[in-house]
Amino acid sequence: MHRAAPFHVLVLCLLVRGAPLHAAPAPELPADVLVKSPWMVLTRADYAAAVANVPENLRFEFSASPKRVQGILNNLLVTKTLAAQARAHGTRPAQPFESGGGDPSERALATAELERVDADAGKTFDAEVAAFELKAREEYAISRDRYTVPAEVRISDIAVAIKDRGDAAALARAREARQRIVEGADFAAIAREYSDDPTTRDKGGALPFVNEKAMAPAYAKGVFALDKVGAVSEPIRAPAAYHVVRLDERKPQRRKTFDEARAAIMQELRSRYIAEQREARIQSIHADPALQINQPAIDALVNRIDPQRMKPLPRAASADATVK
Repeated sequence: MHRAAPFHVLVLCLLVRGAPLHAAPAPELPADVLVKSPWMVLTRADYAAAVANVPENLRFEFSASPKRVQGILNNLLVTKTLAAQARAHGTRPAQPFESGGGDPSERALATAELERVDADAGKTFDAEVAAFELKAREEYAISRDRYTVPAEVRISDIAVAIKDRGDAAALARAREARQRIVEGADFAAIAREYSDDPTTRDKGGALPFVNEKAMAPAYAKGVFALDKVGAVSEPIRAPAAYHVVRLDERKPQRRKTFDEARAAIMQELRSRYIAEQREARIQSIHADPALQINQPAIDALVNRIDPQRMKPLPRAASADATVK
Protein backbone atom coordinates (compact mmCIF):
# COMPACT_ATOMS: atom_id res chain seq x y z
CA MET A 1 0.00 0.00 0.00
CA HIS A 2 1.31 3.41 -0.90
CA ARG A 3 2.14 5.60 2.07
CA ALA A 4 2.40 9.37 1.90
CA ALA A 5 5.87 10.83 2.23
CA PRO A 6 6.44 12.92 5.37
CA PHE A 7 5.25 16.44 4.63
CA HIS A 8 8.34 18.13 6.05
CA VAL A 9 10.57 16.79 3.25
CA LEU A 10 8.54 18.48 0.54
CA VAL A 11 10.70 21.51 -0.24
CA LEU A 12 10.82 23.51 -3.46
CA CYS A 13 13.80 25.41 -4.83
CA LEU A 14 12.90 29.09 -5.12
CA LEU A 15 12.71 32.40 -3.35
CA VAL A 16 16.29 33.60 -2.83
CA ARG A 17 18.16 35.99 -5.08
CA GLY A 18 19.60 34.07 -8.01
CA ALA A 19 17.13 31.17 -7.84
CA PRO A 20 14.91 30.57 -10.89
CA LEU A 21 11.50 32.12 -10.38
CA HIS A 22 8.23 31.86 -12.22
CA ALA A 23 6.56 34.86 -10.64
CA ALA A 24 4.42 37.63 -12.01
CA PRO A 25 5.46 41.23 -11.37
CA ALA A 26 4.40 42.25 -7.87
CA PRO A 27 3.14 45.83 -8.14
CA GLU A 28 3.17 47.65 -4.84
CA LEU A 29 3.15 44.63 -2.52
CA PRO A 30 3.09 45.87 1.07
CA ALA A 31 6.47 45.78 2.82
CA ASP A 32 5.36 43.04 5.20
CA VAL A 33 4.17 40.74 2.38
CA LEU A 34 6.86 38.40 1.07
CA VAL A 35 4.89 36.25 -1.35
CA LYS A 36 1.32 36.41 -2.61
CA SER A 37 -0.75 34.09 -4.77
CA PRO A 38 -4.45 33.59 -5.43
CA TRP A 39 -4.34 30.99 -2.64
CA MET A 40 -2.43 32.67 0.18
CA VAL A 41 -0.36 35.56 1.51
CA LEU A 42 3.01 34.87 3.14
CA THR A 43 4.11 37.64 5.49
CA ARG A 44 7.08 38.65 7.59
CA ALA A 45 5.07 37.59 10.64
CA ASP A 46 4.76 34.06 9.19
CA TYR A 47 8.52 33.93 8.67
CA ALA A 48 9.21 35.30 12.18
CA ALA A 49 6.94 32.67 13.73
CA ALA A 50 8.80 29.92 11.89
CA VAL A 51 12.24 31.26 12.86
CA ALA A 52 11.08 31.43 16.49
CA ASN A 53 11.42 27.63 16.55
CA VAL A 54 15.21 28.04 16.17
CA PRO A 55 17.01 28.43 19.54
CA GLU A 56 17.40 32.14 20.26
CA ASN A 57 21.20 32.03 20.44
CA LEU A 58 21.36 30.49 16.95
CA ARG A 59 18.82 32.64 15.13
CA PHE A 60 21.18 35.31 13.79
CA GLU A 61 23.59 32.74 12.37
CA PHE A 62 20.67 30.68 11.04
CA SER A 63 19.26 33.66 9.15
CA ALA A 64 22.70 34.53 7.77
CA SER A 65 22.33 31.52 5.46
CA PRO A 66 20.31 32.27 2.29
CA LYS A 67 19.79 28.54 1.89
CA ARG A 68 18.16 28.22 5.32
CA VAL A 69 15.99 31.27 4.77
CA GLN A 70 15.00 29.79 1.42
CA GLY A 71 14.07 26.48 3.06
CA ILE A 72 11.75 28.13 5.58
CA LEU A 73 10.06 30.28 2.93
CA ASN A 74 9.56 27.33 0.63
CA ASN A 75 8.02 25.21 3.36
CA LEU A 76 5.72 28.06 4.35
CA LEU A 77 4.69 28.68 0.74
CA VAL A 78 3.86 25.03 0.10
CA THR A 79 2.16 24.52 3.46
CA LYS A 80 -0.02 27.60 3.26
CA THR A 81 -1.01 26.93 -0.36
CA LEU A 82 -1.91 23.29 0.23
CA ALA A 83 -3.83 24.24 3.38
CA ALA A 84 -5.86 26.79 1.39
CA GLN A 85 -6.53 24.20 -1.29
CA ALA A 86 -7.63 21.73 1.38
CA ARG A 87 -10.14 24.25 2.69
CA ALA A 88 -11.44 24.86 -0.83
CA HIS A 89 -11.85 21.12 -1.45
CA GLY A 90 -13.34 20.42 1.98
CA THR A 91 -10.40 18.19 2.86
CA ARG A 92 -10.03 17.54 6.58
CA PRO A 93 -7.22 15.81 8.51
CA ALA A 94 -7.95 12.25 9.56
CA GLN A 95 -6.60 13.04 13.04
CA PRO A 96 -5.17 16.07 14.86
CA PHE A 97 -1.67 16.98 13.73
CA GLU A 98 1.07 17.06 16.34
CA SER A 99 2.30 20.52 17.18
CA GLY A 100 5.76 21.75 16.29
CA GLY A 101 6.93 24.01 13.47
CA GLY A 102 4.62 26.48 11.83
CA ASP A 103 0.87 26.50 12.31
CA PRO A 104 -0.14 22.93 13.25
CA SER A 105 -3.62 23.34 11.77
CA GLU A 106 -2.20 24.45 8.42
CA ARG A 107 0.36 21.64 8.43
CA ALA A 108 -2.41 19.15 9.15
CA LEU A 109 -4.54 20.53 6.34
CA ALA A 110 -1.57 20.50 3.94
CA THR A 111 -0.79 16.89 4.79
CA ALA A 112 -4.44 15.94 4.36
CA GLU A 113 -4.54 17.63 0.96
CA LEU A 114 -1.52 15.66 -0.24
CA GLU A 115 -3.10 12.47 1.08
CA ARG A 116 -6.19 13.34 -0.96
CA VAL A 117 -3.99 13.80 -4.04
CA ASP A 118 -2.45 10.39 -3.35
CA ALA A 119 -5.85 8.74 -2.90
CA ASP A 120 -7.22 10.26 -6.11
CA ALA A 121 -4.13 9.17 -8.03
CA GLY A 122 -4.51 5.63 -6.67
CA LYS A 123 -8.13 5.52 -7.82
CA THR A 124 -7.14 6.75 -11.27
CA PHE A 125 -4.45 4.07 -11.53
CA ASP A 126 -6.86 1.33 -10.46
CA ALA A 127 -9.46 2.53 -12.96
CA GLU A 128 -6.92 2.37 -15.79
CA VAL A 129 -5.20 -0.83 -14.68
CA ALA A 130 -5.39 -2.40 -18.16
CA ALA A 131 -3.36 0.45 -19.67
CA PHE A 132 -0.82 0.26 -16.87
CA GLU A 133 -0.50 -3.49 -17.35
CA LEU A 134 0.73 -2.79 -20.88
CA LYS A 135 3.43 -0.62 -19.32
CA ALA A 136 4.19 -3.44 -16.88
CA ARG A 137 4.76 -5.82 -19.77
CA GLU A 138 7.09 -3.28 -21.39
CA GLU A 139 8.98 -2.95 -18.10
CA TYR A 140 9.27 -6.73 -17.88
CA ALA A 141 10.55 -7.02 -21.45
CA ILE A 142 13.12 -4.23 -21.10
CA SER A 143 14.49 -4.89 -17.60
CA ARG A 144 15.38 -8.53 -17.96
CA ASP A 145 18.01 -8.62 -15.22
CA ARG A 146 15.63 -7.26 -12.60
CA TYR A 147 13.44 -10.34 -12.82
CA THR A 148 16.17 -12.97 -12.76
CA VAL A 149 16.14 -15.40 -9.85
CA PRO A 150 19.74 -16.38 -8.96
CA ALA A 151 20.85 -19.97 -8.63
CA GLU A 152 20.06 -21.52 -5.25
CA VAL A 153 21.31 -24.54 -3.36
CA ARG A 154 19.97 -26.62 -0.50
CA ILE A 155 22.76 -28.01 1.63
CA SER A 156 23.56 -29.80 4.86
CA ASP A 157 26.34 -28.26 6.91
CA ILE A 158 28.69 -29.19 9.72
CA ALA A 159 30.23 -26.11 11.36
CA VAL A 160 33.32 -26.59 13.55
CA ALA A 161 33.94 -23.40 15.52
CA ILE A 162 37.45 -21.94 15.52
CA LYS A 163 37.25 -19.60 18.52
CA ASP A 164 37.57 -22.10 21.39
CA ARG A 165 39.75 -24.64 19.58
CA GLY A 166 42.13 -22.63 17.48
CA ASP A 167 42.49 -22.87 13.72
CA ALA A 168 44.54 -26.05 13.51
CA ALA A 169 42.37 -28.05 15.92
CA ALA A 170 39.16 -26.89 14.23
CA LEU A 171 40.49 -27.86 10.81
CA ALA A 172 41.55 -31.28 12.09
CA ARG A 173 38.10 -31.93 13.59
CA ALA A 174 36.39 -30.86 10.35
CA ARG A 175 38.65 -33.23 8.36
CA GLU A 176 37.85 -36.05 10.77
CA ALA A 177 34.11 -35.46 10.35
CA ARG A 178 34.43 -35.44 6.57
CA GLN A 179 36.50 -38.61 6.55
CA ARG A 180 33.86 -40.49 8.52
CA ILE A 181 31.18 -39.37 6.04
CA VAL A 182 33.28 -40.37 3.04
CA GLU A 183 33.75 -43.79 4.66
CA GLY A 184 29.98 -44.25 4.78
CA ALA A 185 28.76 -42.68 8.03
CA ASP A 186 25.38 -40.93 7.98
CA PHE A 187 25.86 -37.18 7.42
CA ALA A 188 23.04 -36.21 9.80
CA ALA A 189 24.47 -38.37 12.59
CA ILE A 190 27.94 -36.87 12.12
CA ALA A 191 26.44 -33.36 12.10
CA ARG A 192 24.77 -34.01 15.45
CA GLU A 193 28.07 -35.23 16.86
CA TYR A 194 30.52 -32.72 15.37
CA SER A 195 28.69 -29.50 14.51
CA ASP A 196 28.86 -26.46 16.82
CA ASP A 197 25.91 -24.73 15.17
CA PRO A 198 22.95 -25.15 17.55
CA THR A 199 20.41 -23.94 14.95
CA THR A 200 21.16 -26.77 12.50
CA ARG A 201 22.88 -29.44 14.59
CA ASP A 202 19.67 -31.12 15.78
CA LYS A 203 18.37 -31.08 12.20
CA GLY A 204 21.34 -33.06 10.98
CA GLY A 205 22.87 -29.89 9.50
CA ALA A 206 19.98 -29.34 7.07
CA LEU A 207 19.57 -25.79 5.71
CA PRO A 208 16.88 -24.23 3.47
CA PHE A 209 17.51 -23.03 -0.09
CA VAL A 210 19.94 -20.10 -0.23
CA ASN A 211 21.63 -18.09 -2.99
CA GLU A 212 25.28 -17.12 -3.27
CA LYS A 213 24.82 -13.50 -2.18
CA ALA A 214 23.42 -14.61 1.19
CA MET A 215 26.68 -16.35 2.09
CA ALA A 216 30.12 -15.16 3.12
CA PRO A 217 32.24 -15.01 -0.08
CA ALA A 218 34.73 -17.79 0.80
CA TYR A 219 31.94 -20.05 2.05
CA ALA A 220 29.83 -19.39 -1.06
CA LYS A 221 32.75 -20.18 -3.34
CA GLY A 222 33.24 -23.58 -1.74
CA VAL A 223 29.54 -24.42 -1.63
CA PHE A 224 28.81 -23.47 -5.24
CA ALA A 225 31.87 -25.39 -6.43
CA LEU A 226 29.99 -28.60 -5.58
CA ASP A 227 28.60 -29.77 -8.91
CA LYS A 228 26.83 -33.01 -8.04
CA VAL A 229 24.01 -33.72 -5.61
CA GLY A 230 25.46 -35.75 -2.74
CA ALA A 231 28.98 -34.32 -3.13
CA VAL A 232 30.74 -33.50 0.16
CA SER A 233 33.18 -30.59 0.32
CA GLU A 234 36.62 -30.43 1.79
CA PRO A 235 36.63 -28.22 4.92
CA ILE A 236 35.76 -24.65 3.90
CA ARG A 237 37.31 -21.85 5.97
CA ALA A 238 34.73 -19.20 6.90
CA PRO A 239 35.24 -16.30 9.35
CA ALA A 240 34.14 -18.21 12.46
CA ALA A 241 34.30 -21.90 11.57
CA TYR A 242 35.39 -24.65 9.22
CA HIS A 243 32.45 -26.11 7.32
CA VAL A 244 31.88 -29.51 5.78
CA VAL A 245 29.02 -29.23 3.31
CA ARG A 246 26.92 -31.73 1.38
CA LEU A 247 25.00 -30.56 -1.69
CA ASP A 248 21.41 -31.81 -1.39
CA GLU A 249 19.70 -29.94 -4.25
CA ARG A 250 20.45 -27.20 -6.76
CA LYS A 251 18.12 -24.82 -8.59
CA PRO A 252 19.67 -23.11 -11.63
CA GLN A 253 19.36 -19.40 -12.32
CA ARG A 254 16.11 -18.58 -14.09
CA ARG A 255 13.97 -15.65 -15.14
CA LYS A 256 10.59 -15.12 -13.50
CA THR A 257 7.59 -15.39 -15.76
CA PHE A 258 5.54 -12.23 -16.23
CA ASP A 259 2.78 -13.73 -14.10
CA GLU A 260 5.28 -14.20 -11.27
CA ALA A 261 6.63 -10.65 -11.60
CA ARG A 262 3.34 -8.88 -12.38
CA ALA A 263 2.27 -7.98 -8.83
CA ALA A 264 5.61 -6.40 -7.94
CA ILE A 265 5.83 -4.47 -11.23
CA MET A 266 2.28 -3.17 -10.92
CA GLN A 267 2.86 -2.05 -7.33
CA GLU A 268 6.00 -0.19 -8.40
CA LEU A 269 4.15 1.50 -11.27
CA ARG A 270 1.31 2.47 -8.94
CA SER A 271 3.65 3.98 -6.37
CA ARG A 272 5.52 5.82 -9.10
CA TYR A 273 2.31 7.22 -10.59
CA ILE A 274 1.09 8.45 -7.20
CA ALA A 275 4.46 10.09 -6.48
CA GLU A 276 4.38 11.82 -9.87
CA GLN A 277 0.90 13.24 -9.20
CA ARG A 278 1.99 14.48 -5.78
CA GLU A 279 5.09 16.11 -7.24
CA ALA A 280 3.01 17.71 -10.01
CA ARG A 281 0.73 19.30 -7.41
CA ILE A 282 3.70 20.71 -5.48
CA GLN A 283 5.43 21.96 -8.63
CA SER A 284 2.23 23.69 -9.70
CA ILE A 285 2.58 25.92 -6.64
CA HIS A 286 6.00 27.06 -7.81
CA ALA A 287 4.89 27.43 -11.43
CA ASP A 288 1.71 29.40 -10.67
CA PRO A 289 1.85 32.34 -13.12
CA ALA A 290 -0.01 34.51 -10.62
CA LEU A 291 2.65 34.04 -7.92
CA GLN A 292 4.05 37.39 -6.79
CA ILE A 293 7.43 37.76 -5.08
CA ASN A 294 8.59 40.75 -3.03
CA GLN A 295 12.27 40.06 -3.69
CA PRO A 296 13.77 43.05 -1.84
CA ALA A 297 11.78 42.18 1.27
CA ILE A 298 12.97 38.57 1.04
CA ASP A 299 16.60 39.65 0.54
CA ALA A 300 16.28 41.79 3.66
CA LEU A 301 15.52 38.68 5.74
CA VAL A 302 19.10 37.41 5.29
CA ASN A 303 21.44 38.68 8.00
CA ARG A 304 24.65 40.16 6.60
CA ILE A 305 28.04 39.54 8.20
CA ASP A 306 31.30 41.45 7.63
CA PRO A 307 33.71 38.65 6.55
CA GLN A 308 36.72 40.68 7.70
CA ARG A 309 35.52 41.35 11.23
CA MET A 310 32.84 38.63 11.50
CA LYS A 311 30.42 41.24 12.79
CA PRO A 312 26.81 41.85 11.77
CA LEU A 313 26.39 44.57 9.16
CA PRO A 314 23.50 47.03 9.31
CA ARG A 315 20.38 45.64 7.73
CA ALA A 316 19.40 47.07 4.38
CA ALA A 317 16.29 49.13 4.55
CA SER A 318 13.26 46.97 3.92
CA ALA A 319 11.59 47.60 0.60
CA ASP A 320 8.45 46.64 -1.15
CA ALA A 321 9.94 47.02 -4.60
CA THR A 322 8.69 44.61 -7.21
CA VAL A 323 10.53 41.80 -8.96
CA LYS A 324 11.37 42.78 -12.51
